[in-house]
Amino acid sequence: MSGVDWKLLVGVRERQKTVAMSVVARDRAAAEQSRAEMQQAQAWQQQQVQDKAMHWQATAGALSHGECSVAQLRHAGAWSAALDARIAEAGRLASQAGQAHAQCERTLDDSRRKLRAASGDVEKAQQMQQRAQGERLRAQELRHDEATEEATSQAWAARRPA
Repeated sequence: MSGVDWKLLVGVRERQKTVAMSVVARDRAAAEQSRAEMQQAQAWQQQQVQDKAMHWQATAGALSHGECSVAQLRHAGAWSAALDARIAEAGRLASQAGQAHAQCERTLDDSRRKLRAASGDVEKAQQMQQRAQGERLRAQELRHDEATEEATSQAWAARRPA
């Protein structure tokens, strides 16, 4: 145990913790970015659904007022199909963005676990360093006490009549 350079080990562990903290910061920024992208994709999907609903509301309004010809109705159906394709594409993109965000969150959770472990390693190394310092102090005190006892014993023996 005395062969371990605890100060060096603590320094290494602190650098590992610093690296882990920067990884967490990077992963947090990536998760925030992926959340924003996911929300944007979901908003685009909702907009496509709303566009289709407004399209059919306008078509129904035109029909109810007798302002819609068969050709216009066919065109409305074709446009509705195009909107369906856009809704499907928006759904696919929103799903992909959701999956990417979930992966970013898993990566962030993993980097947070590694940071907690690195923090624990720093704490353990510091505790071991303190324990080793305490043991060195106790050993010095013991040697001092033994030297004092030996000196006292020799002084007493020297004063004792032969």
